[in-house]
Amino acid sequence: MTQSTNRKHSAANEDNADWVGFDSLSLDDIDRMADDDESYRWPETMRDIYDLFKSELTKQDIDPKIAIPLLHRLCREFGGLQMYLPRGHLLEIEMMNLSIWHEFNGKNVEDLARKYNKSMQHIYRVIAKMRKREMKTRQPDLF
Repeated sequence: MTQSTNRKHSAANEDNADWVGFDSLSLDDIDRMADDDESYRWPETMRDIYDLFKSELTKQDIDPKIAIPLLHRLCREFGGLQMYLPRGHLLEIEMMNLSIWHEFNGKNVEDLARKYNKSMQHIYRVIAKMRKREMKTRQPDLF
């Protein structure tokens, strides 16, 4: 192939990245498969996960075409398994605790309680828990 032909071929294949192991497929074609077209018969859960990935990537200003390789990887890693997927409540709590810890300045417990709609006692417990966790990372157990 000449260099000019190579460049045209490369430009034409920018949207045909080998993200899912089939370099001849266009990601635009694959993207259309997630639409409600019955001929492709995507399982509803896969379609929902794809839409979720695509939506979140768009919110983060990341190319939504990446939703296809993410879905593909998820299917390859966990496809065929029956599993429980928690709703993420514990993750949300940990994220809130980290936010409280990072915003805590020693004088703003009342403000944090109002901001996070928690009692001052709750904020104090979070600070104590996070302080203990921080100490554990800095000072390993002696016994």
